[in-house]
Order: sequence, then C-alpha cells, then structure tokens
Amino acid sequence: MLNSTPQSINLNLFNMKKTILVLLIIFNASCRKEDDTALECLSDCTVVQGQLVTAKGEPLENIPIEFRHNLGVVIGSSIRRIKKTTTDKNGFYKMKFFIENEELGANAEGFFQLIIDYSGLDSDIFMVTNPFYDTSIYSIGKRDTTITMDFYNPKKAYITVNLNGFNPSTEDDYFEIRSLYPVGLKIGENEFINSEYQIGYDGNESYANSFNTKVDSVLVAESDFNLISLSKRKNGGEVIDEYHEIFVSENSNKEYNYDY
Repeated sequence: MLNSTPQSINLNLFNMKKTILVLLIIFNASCRKEDDTALECLSDCTVVQGQLVTAKGEPLENIPIEFRHNLGVVIGSSIRRIKKTTTDKNGFYKMKFFIENEELGANAEGFFQLIIDYSGLDSDIFMVTNPFYDTSIYSIGKRDTTITMDFYNPKKAYITVNLNGFNPSTEDDYFEIRSLYPVGLKIGENEFINSEYQIGYDGNESYANSFNTKVDSVLVAESDFNLISLSKRKNGGEVIDEYHEIFVSENSNKEYNYDY
C-alpha cells in the first residue's frame, strides 16, 4: 500500500489546479466566438419561431432566447451567435437570419442550437429554471424556410404516494417510485403520456424501506397528466415495471396508494 504525505497531497492538488488552468486557457484560446445577433437578414432568410407556455397554456413572456451555430468541441471549435430575442406578452418569439454556406445542408459540419434562458423564473413555481435549457437542430437543409419550435415549462406540484406491503425476502428485492411529467419541446404526440410535449423527470427515485412507506412531496406537473413509474423485484425474481397515468389538478393534495 502506498502512503501519501501531506506535502505530496498538496503538490498533487497544485499540479491538478495547474492542469485545469492550462486546459481552460487552451479552451478559451481555441474557441472562436462570433456575434452576428445584430445583423439583419434581407433575403434568403431562415425563420425560427414558436411559443413558450406553462400550465393551462398560459404564456411565458420576457424569456430570453438565443440561436447559435456550434462547430467542433474544444480544439479549433467555434460558436456563431446568430440571433437573440425575447418572448412577447403572449409567449411568442421569432428570429430571422441568414445561414452561412458552410452551415447549410445535411453534410455541413456542426449543429444549430436554440437556448432558452429560464433563470429569471421562480424556482419554487416553475419546473425548469436552468439558464441553459437548450435543444439542437443537427441540420437545416435550405434557406428561405420556417422552423416552428414550441416549448412547455410546467408549474410544480407535489403529491403523496404510499408504497404499501413491501415485504422483501431477499436483499435484491425493492419497491421504487419515480414521477415523469411533460416538459420541453412540442413533439405532437407522446407515446408514453397524454401530452404533445416531451417527457422528463428530475432524477429522484424513492424506495420503500418498511412494510408501509409514505413518500411525501413527489414532484409532478400542475394541471396536467403525469406518469407514476413503479419498479418492483419480488423474491429475487425479474423486475416488474408498472406505469400509472394521473392528472394532478391545481392545489392538489391527493394521496396515491400502490401495492407491492
């Protein structure tokens, strides 16, 4: 076994910090950034437009949005900031711009990115407040075209779930719950849930740890359909997955019961 002295640990930390600093310098020096957001497109313009809404279809106004083109990752990469705007009082946005020759077509290198800045929203109310919520467009085939991209940022709600009858017979047995909800880009039809939007979850799972376990404050979307995902393993056998769709109304304090 190798033993590290305090001096060697400090030296390793110093070398690590130097390495990180050098990598940051290389990244900043090698990443070329252009800002063309003030340019006006006069002909052969591409339009990206859409609407941002929350619960019950209420509009989200004054939300900053940026459209950019990314080429490469680190060394020799470049970012062209193409256009920026904010949503109006009805949640609509519209950006008109010119796509460069090297950015156009299915074989062009790089990709386009639409970035929504939700950082001004109240994190106690809205599901998404990450200022770098984004979606990618991997190619645009031709100029003089309109791309519509609508987005949904639900309001938060919470429910209580009772996981009943958990009686494990092996160490591998478990009873897990996760909530999934509509959020993000409008896709037209979601095969998993009654919604036109993508589906997401916050990454948190809860487990039964006694015969009857009450799980408080399960995050769900207010005034919308949600999906309760249950996973069970009994007697060391195969995992059983169940999905239960529920509608969570405004100011709902419902409790839901599921059996092991």
